[in-house]
Amino acid sequence: MSVPSRRPLLFLLLALAAASPSFASPAHAAKPAPPAAAAPTPADAQPLPPLPADLAQRHRDFVDLAGPLMSAKEQAAFLALKQDYQRDAFVRQFWKARDPFPQTAVNEFEERWEGRARAAKEKFGNLTEDRARMMLWNGEPAHVVKSHCPEMFLPLEIWSFEKNEFARTGYSLVFVAPAGSTWRLWYPSQGITSLLSFDVRGRYPEGPRPELIEEACAQGSEILSALGSVIDWTRVEKSVQLAPHPSEEWLSTFSAYSTDLPQGAAAFPAELAVTFPGRYGSRTVVQGLLSVPKDEVKLAKTGDFESYDFVIDGEVLRKEELFEHFRYRFTLPVKEAAAQIREGRLPLIFQRYLRPGPYTLIVKIEDVGGKRYFRDQRELEVPAGPITPPTSEVTAAAPANPPTSPGATGRDPVKEANSSLHAGDQTIRLLPPPEGLVTGKSRVEAVTTGEGIARVIFLLNGKPILSKARPPYSVELALGEQPKIHSLKAVAQGPGGEELAQDEVFLNAGPHRFSLRLLEPQPGKTYHESLRANAEVKVPEGETLERVEFYLNETRIATLYQPPFAQPMVLPPGDKVTYVRAVAYLADGGNSTEDTVLVNSPNPGVKVQVDLVELYTSVVDKKGRPVQGLEAKDFKVFEDGAEQQVRRFDLVKDVPIYACILLDTSGSMDTSLHEAVEGALRFFDKVITPRDRAAVVTFADKPNLAVKFTNNHEVLAGGLANLTADGNTALYDSLVYTLYLFGGIKGKRAIVLLSDGKDDKSRYTFPDALEYARRTGVTIYTIGLGLTTQDADVRLKLQKLAEETGGRHFLIEKAVELDSVYKEVEGDLRSQYLLAYESTQGGAAAKDKYRTLEVKVAKPGLTAKTLRGYYP
Repeated sequence: MSVPSRRPLLFLLLALAAASPSFASPAHAAKPAPPAAAAPTPADAQPLPPLPADLAQRHRDFVDLAGPLMSAKEQAAFLALKQDYQRDAFVRQFWKARDPFPQTAVNEFEERWEGRARAAKEKFGNLTEDRARMMLWNGEPAHVVKSHCPEMFLPLEIWSFEKNEFARTGYSLVFVAPAGSTWRLWYPSQGITSLLSFDVRGRYPEGPRPELIEEACAQGSEILSALGSVIDWTRVEKSVQLAPHPSEEWLSTFSAYSTDLPQGAAAFPAELAVTFPGRYGSRTVVQGLLSVPKDEVKLAKTGDFESYDFVIDGEVLRKEELFEHFRYRFTLPVKEAAAQIREGRLPLIFQRYLRPGPYTLIVKIEDVGGKRYFRDQRELEVPAGPITPPTSEVTAAAPANPPTSPGATGRDPVKEANSSLHAGDQTIRLLPPPEGLVTGKSRVEAVTTGEGIARVIFLLNGKPILSKARPPYSVELALGEQPKIHSLKAVAQGPGGEELAQDEVFLNAGPHRFSLRLLEPQPGKTYHESLRANAEVKVPEGETLERVEFYLNETRIATLYQPPFAQPMVLPPGDKVTYVRAVAYLADGGNSTEDTVLVNSPNPGVKVQVDLVELYTSVVDKKGRPVQGLEAKDFKVFEDGAEQQVRRFDLVKDVPIYACILLDTSGSMDTSLHEAVEGALRFFDKVITPRDRAAVVTFADKPNLAVKFTNNHEVLAGGLANLTADGNTALYDSLVYTLYLFGGIKGKRAIVLLSDGKDDKSRYTFPDALEYARRTGVTIYTIGLGLTTQDADVRLKLQKLAEETGGRHFLIEKAVELDSVYKEVEGDLRSQYLLAYESTQGGAAAKDKYRTLEVKVAKPGLTAKTLRGYYP
């Protein structure tokens, strides 16, 4: 008999543990837990407090289902809710916060979790027993061993699993059921003897020899084999992210939007008047006018700045379900607020667009300075059919809470603003242009609604190209063979040439264009008492809009967090020249866009617009190392030879990066592709933080978007998996396509291009690609792999692409050298200076004229690398 066969079972299992399953994301080794009589509670399973007696069954089912996933704060927040519609909204947001791929229509995690829950309930009747909980986390086992050996073991179930999302190898879980007890998960820290029958424990304190088990149990060998792959679930919980763990930001946002009053909150008097001043398309405009007595609220102070500061949270219910929630913020400096006060009251106005029918409106307003609240809840019947233009009087609907002071009736402060809702329903919309780059000839069509449209004028890049007096309103465009960004505008005019409506689209602007356009007020028009600001916002694919701010001159009047982005504004006395500005911000915190309209101006052609030229600039020493610690005075910027005044200067270490790996997968890359992929993965791991975004484009005969912009490293790795080298090299076509993908993205943008060959397949030429690169302003880092002196033309072109766009050119012999290249690229991207200036050439210079740029550093031995030029 061999030596190992004489060892007791405990020592055999310890030896087998040396080959225990490995985890996909191991942390530091966890110390073994002390033996315990009962299985410890998993970290994700929070003990639930008693449920409210009036909790609906669907919400009890949610708590049962989501309990193992809920944090203590999430549990407390859910159980504190009083209304079913609030709980329904919580459930939706809870799963949304855990969606691993929010850009898709399906929440993959929620579907998988619910599927496992159904299976667990079918088998065990609940989700609380240990076997049910483990099925939630692991799914159904591939194989189950049930021991029938009471001479040796307590009742056992051993579940075996294949490798999955958190384990690289197969593994097992053991469940034990002592006499009179339920099935419990067994932990190795509890000791092997806890699995043995009481009689065996007395006879073999260290466990019986394996051969005795095999002799006594028909399944002895199978049980021993399965025990050798047992996973320590305590270690798994500490080492692996079993489920998405969203930050608590979503919960803070959800709770902040509540219309419930804080416990013990003090109240202040206000009144709410609701009117229906017009229609917007097929919906009715519902306008709320909150009349706040000035003397009942307190000024909010930030340093020397004083303002009346209010936050409005609202909910619209339909059929006892939350239809929408909305938030407005009003910050009125003392001087500007004085011009809006009517009869001692501040008017705060909000608008919603609703279809006809019954609703419940709930509004809560917080006086930020005084930390007091007003709340109103009422039933609304939104009318159908034509809306009668408003009179000069506003009638308050009967509030659920009787007003504590008069003043809800009187002259409508925004009657003039609402009049635009009755100017007619004429609209014009340009049908979306084809996706991707458009060159040559292309036809675009405009669709109109409403009566009184006499003609439609099309303008390409600001120049009229066609006027049509009857539909179909379409135009054939000659866009040329070079890829360029074009603006196409369609203007609907009345019989007297007056403008009734307009729409604008951008061709070749890219899928990530972030834009805001003020549809109202009309430029140059005179407004006396009030106007309506109405903004149209287009959000890049995969991004989320955080807010839109409206300004009257330099005063921020209101902040809106949900559409519609329309805000009536009360004007100061007198028909003074005024400008309205709207600014939209993305939730990533790094991107904004705006539009400005000048009103009450004697020159209607004047448009207020200040465009700063932003130069992301790297500074290197003679050895090519990034240089930090420079100041604004160390730089000089020249445009077309004329020095410019730098108005903004920053060392932008923490600005979000948008980077794309453009990877050659043509046949010549066969021996280098694996190392190139591994290098790209390491680059993403080091460079792409949660604030950044990266994409992958591969190319051979044509470009292929392998991964859209994302910060998910698993998705990026998936896009680089299983690549094969085959085909020709369409380098310039692929570069133009990748530059197009950056359209609309602002900030630090970079392409890292890796290729080993000459272009032999592209439709576009090198001059086409270079010109388009100049127009987009994206920094290009080029890496030539294995290029010899015979490839001098290719090397020169790659070098020119990098130099013209502010990047760097690298030549390497083998792909294994990529790590050092990527390290230098990372250093460049993380240590750039932002120099912004307003061009002295202004808007007078030709819009299609290329402007050369040069940045000089005053200190000797230093070189600045940035764009060589740009198109305004």
